[in-house]
Amino acid sequence: MTSSNYDRTCWMTLICTIITQFALGSVYTWSLFNGALSAKLGAPVSQVAFSFGLLSLGLAISSSVAGKLQERFGVKRVTMASGILLGLGFFLTAHSNNLMMLWLSAGVLVGLADGAGYLLTLSNCVKWFPERKGLISAFAIGSYGLGSLGFKFIDTQLLETVGLEKTFVIWGAIALVMIVFGATLMKDAPKQEVKTSNGIVEKDYTLAESMRKPQYWMLAVMFLTACMSGLYV
Repeated sequence: MTSSNYDRTCWMTLICTIITQFALGSVYTWSLFNGALSAKLGAPVSQVAFSFGLLSLGLAISSSVAGKLQERFGVKRVTMASGILLGLGFFLTAHSNNLMMLWLSAGVLVGLADGAGYLLTLSNCVKWFPERKGLISAFAIGSYGLGSLGFKFIDTQLLETVGLEKTFVIWGAIALVMIVFGATLMKDAPKQEVKTSNGIVEKDYTLAESMRKPQYWMLAVMFLTACMSGLYV
């Protein structure tokens, strides 16, 4: 790949990642729907809100295997599948008439789809910019956060004008289109050469290898407690 083609591809991947992350971040508007879903299903708000707990669990699980999925199928296919499953999850949520269906659709399915798309597109984009990892991570993660803000206004307006069920359908359609569009123009990052620092060779770890390291569990506990304090207040 020539230098000009490389530059064009990496910046296009960044733009597409930002679009995709914005759509994926929309799941954090979930609290807007707790009251309406509670009234529709005749269930306590606490049981409806449990969907978001399942979503978070699904997100964590799929994030852990996103790298393996990319190695086997490529970033484009996995991200497209993520968008399609996310849209399907919202569509099924619109037609949920009991708590179990709500938990499986809005919780498990949406969480698995969102987690795979989030971490996969983020890590792939960062690899395109080995000298600017911090800046590129900020762009991508910031877009994920802005998605919850932007879709808060979109979903609020939809709830007021078209009602609960149609809001989920339209929301899912918007997210699906944005993610699939972004995925079509993404490219897998080229493999980076192994670098050395002060004579020490850098090494990447597989998930299984990482889980045997105490640092993995220290980070896991740190992120668990930090996310709990931020999401469940």
